[in-house]
Amino acid sequence: MRNWMMSLAAGAIAALVLATAPAVADEVTYRNERFGTSASFPSEAFPDQLPAPTNGDGLGWTSPAGAEIFIYARPNRGGETPKTVIGDRAEVDKVTYDKSGRSWAVVSGYRDGRIFYERYIFRGNLIHSVSIRYPESLRSTYDPLVGPVTMTLRGPSSG
Repeated sequence: MRNWMMSLAAGAIAALVLATAPAVADEVTYRNERFGTSASFPSEAFPDQLPAPTNGDGLGWTSPAGAEIFIYARPNRGGETPKTVIGDRAEVDKVTYDKSGRSWAVVSGYRDGRIFYERYIFRGNLIHSVSIRYPESLRSTYDPLVGPVTMTLRGPSSG
């Protein structure tokens, strides 16, 4: 009888802890059928899916406050490297941070008065990417998401 009461008490405590724990945000994991690119993000951060492009290279989502995420891939146009992708961004954007390795690059800065952060991974003849853009007024909301979301980016060597 004592063991039964202990089990009941433990079950009640566990139920109370679970009931008062903060809910885990729903996560969207998108996988592109054409190239196999995938990434995950919290659904409440980007609740509205944009219309799919006709070329099937990826998808985008937005928030009512103006934040956007794009998950996509494209063929390497020949000779592109992590360093050249960063250089291309610097030609048209105000780049404030960049880092790269043999098969990846990250670049961040300002585009059209908004913050952007992009991660690229190079696999075979494909370049997979996740791009997050948001107004500077949303920095405190979206800055903490950038690293965790962009690190979920995955992609195979060919589509």
